[in-house]
Amino acid sequence: MSMQPSLFFVVGGAQKCGTTALDAYLRFHPQLEMARTKETHFFDDEEGVNWRDPDYGPLHAQFSDRQDVLRGEATPISLYWTPAHHRILRYNPEMRFIFMLRHPTERAWSHWRMNIRRELDHLPFGEAIRAGRLRVLEDGEHSGLARHSSYVERGYYGRQIQSLATLFPLENMLVLRQTDLSHDPDAVLSRVARFLGVDPFPAIDPLIANVGAVPDDAVFTPEDRAYLDDLFAEDLKRLTTLTGVDLTAA
Repeated sequence: MSMQPSLFFVVGGAQKCGTTALDAYLRFHPQLEMARTKETHFFDDEEGVNWRDPDYGPLHAQFSDRQDVLRGEATPISLYWTPAHHRILRYNPEMRFIFMLRHPTERAWSHWRMNIRRELDHLPFGEAIRAGRLRVLEDGEHSGLARHSSYVERGYYGRQIQSLATLFPLENMLVLRQTDLSHDPDAVLSRVARFLGVDPFPAIDPLIANVGAVPDDAVFTPEDRAYLDDLFAEDLKRLTTLTGVDLTAA
């Protein structure tokens, strides 16, 4: 009987930060196997998994029974959804993480545009990032956590990585910038290969990012940008201190 597959790494970060592109690149490497479903949402499942006695069968079913590959899955919310951190620790205390990040102000704008297109929100952007933040407490599955209205909350990367670092060493985390993957994918993939301990990636043509259309009535004012930049300023400094990654230059 073959051994149950064990997940070796998780691709996380923040929604709208390039995890889809990285997942696609990773699928070209012969020594890596990504989950059949991009975004399994296994570790942030609050209804389908009994976390007192979790059944990992649905997660393992995402993979073959090959023994010559390292397995990974890409669910962006894994960084923001802090209850997932302890669940991952229980599953694999040696887990490695690859986080894709972009400036949180731009991320919030992109997240809101996506929700408008999907009819998951109706508030103007300026309201959604101000008074609309109360919805995180009102609609969230956990206090301070919500899947759709967390435009601001998801952007506190430094705080989230600092929390994760109480459970896993920072050496188990590789933090990447979306702009670097877009502009120089070969260099980023070389870093990923070294981090995972696999051979260099084969030659891959650059992938074209899927950029969603901007709603006709969307307005991102200079005041909105300044407001968000101010909210995130201290946390971005914390991120740089922890990881050496500077998103203000991205």
